[in-house]
Amino acid sequence: MINHMIAKNTKNYVGEWNQLIAKHKLRFDIWAILELHNELNVTQITHYIEHSKSTVARHLKLMEKDGLLISMTGEQTIKGRIPPKIYKINPKFKKKRFKSDEPLTEDPEKLQEFFKREIKNYRNLIYNITQLLDYLDPLLDLFQEQLGDIKKAKNTYDKYLSYIDEPVFLYFDKKRAQKLMDLRTEYVFKLYKLAMEEELDTDEAFVYFDMSLPLAALFELKRKLKRARINEQLAIKSETLIKEVEF
Repeated sequence: MINHMIAKNTKNYVGEWNQLIAKHKLRFDIWAILELHNELNVTQITHYIEHSKSTVARHLKLMEKDGLLISMTGEQTIKGRIPPKIYKINPKFKKKRFKSDEPLTEDPEKLQEFFKREIKNYRNLIYNITQLLDYLDPLLDLFQEQLGDIKKAKNTYDKYLSYIDEPVFLYFDKKRAQKLMDLRTEYVFKLYKLAMEEELDTDEAFVYFDMSLPLAALFELKRKLKRARINEQLAIKSETLIKEVEF
């Protein structure tokens, strides 16, 4: 751990996270590594990424410019040697967000701002989960290639896949929604307590996430949107035919 750090870039600008991250595929790799390790210099980050140090340094500089990262410099420990710049995620992107039990505001302007934040949060969530699951593809390709050598396949399974639990898909209705939320709230706080009770061993770390979706409502919405598009297309065709007849 490096002490006495001085933040060099604490700019107020923070753009849309998913748009800034999506500028280059290497950005999410860097982001995920810093999520895990908290703070690293360019040499340490390059150790985890299959790119040259100059390429990683360039992307770090651009991510800092976009406000995704901040950089810090430690105290000089060796005379005449410039201490390495340390990078970490901008704290403005690290805020933990819990849904409030309080009723939504009746103020239209505040409500609109709240909904905008919700849209941004959910888009970021979708992007995050998609990128994380994409990391499984090369692992599964390797695992499949090794099936001809069962010893290698078993080593790969033990090292990587044995830690991945089988997803649990359960279906609830609105009658049981509140009970589900109450159970999950208690469960999530226990998970946070477990995660924070001691320092993370980053060499053996894994990420855990879960979420729920209103599946029936989403199917119904999809059907309504499709019907609306069809009606819109029919209206356009009808309007076009009327204009042709009038002409």
